[in-house]
Amino acid sequence: MIYSEDKKSLINKGIIQLLQIKDSDIRLMNLYQCRYSVDSSIHIGGASSATIPMVSLFYGGIINVNVEQPTAIGQDMFVLSKGHAVATLASIYADLGYFDRSVLKNSRSVSSILNGHPGPLLPGVHVATGPMGQGLGVAQGFSIAGQTFAAF
Repeated sequence: MIYSEDKKSLINKGIIQLLQIKDSDIRLMNLYQCRYSVDSSIHIGGASSATIPMVSLFYGGIINVNVEQPTAIGQDMFVLSKGHAVATLASIYADLGYFDRSVLKNSRSVSSILNGHPGPLLPGVHVATGPMGQGLGVAQGFSIAGQTFAAF
């Protein structure tokens, strides 16, 4: 008979393995973006270093987002303060269904919703970020506003 603690341990190991697989998938999607972006350049280092925490957030049941209605009231707001890691965010959003994966090709082109930093053209992105640390103040402002207004 498997005891409760053993079951919990097995479940946690399974979740970790699934997150590791998803991490690999997202990294491959980042490389795809790099290969097929207009200038073959997507800040791959920044994107790679953001993959583990972002996969944990979006696939580990930590953040509550609504793919069908990205601006719906009552969901969590994610602010990517390190805007140059947008490739990871775009890969995750494409994987979740915010937009078709074909958008990942030709990123950084004039006609693409994907450029070097996230902006409101990208479904699910509430604020444009780029300068390091800018998102911290914005997220804090969202949090303070959320205490008064349901939209935040």
